[in-house]
Amino acid sequence: MGGPEADSTATEKRPDGGILQRGDASVARDDEAAWAHEQPTTDRHELPGSFRVGEYHEYQHDDRWTAAAAPLAADGDGEIDWLASDEWLAYDVDIRESGPYDLTLQVAAAAEFGGGDVGIAVDDEPLRRVEFDATGGWYSWDEVTTQVELPRGLHTVRLVVFEGGWKLRKLRFR
Repeated sequence: MGGPEADSTATEKRPDGGILQRGDASVARDDEAAWAHEQPTTDRHELPGSFRVGEYHEYQHDDRWTAAAAPLAADGDGEIDWLASDEWLAYDVDIRESGPYDLTLQVAAAAEFGGGDVGIAVDDEPLRRVEFDATGGWYSWDEVTTQVELPRGLHTVRLVVFEGGWKLRKLRFR
C-alpha cells in the first residue's frame, strides 16, 4: 500500500498543455476541451517570419467564454487581452531551415498584476519556458526574446500560458 507501484499511473501536467502519464510513458491531450476554438482557414506561417497573435490555428481555455466559436481577435488582428493560466494558442508553421531561432514575443503587463510565464512547444514537445516582469502598463509594450531550436518542415508551435494576467500582440521568429 502506497509503494512505488501506487504512483506508477500518476499524471503530470506538461508545458505543452497535455498530460504525461508516468509509468507507461504515454502522452495524452485533452482534445475534448470544452472551449476550444479552431480557425482552419488560417494560413500556415512561414518561418523565419512574424505574425499577429490572433492568427492562431487553434486556441483553448476552459473558462474563457461560453461561446466556443468566437475568435479571440477579429480577423487575426489586434492583441489578446488578459491571457489566463492554462490556456494555449497553436500556430501551424512551415519552418524553412532547421536550427536556432530567436523567438520574440510582444507583451504588455501592468505592475499590479506582475509579469507572465509562458511555455513554447513544437509538435507537443516542450522547448523552452520564458518568464518576464511587468512592462509598466497594459499599453506599455515590451519585447521578450528567447532562443529555440526548430526542426525543418511543417509543424505546430504552441504557446502555453503558465502564469496569466498579461497581453500578447505579436510573435517573431528570426
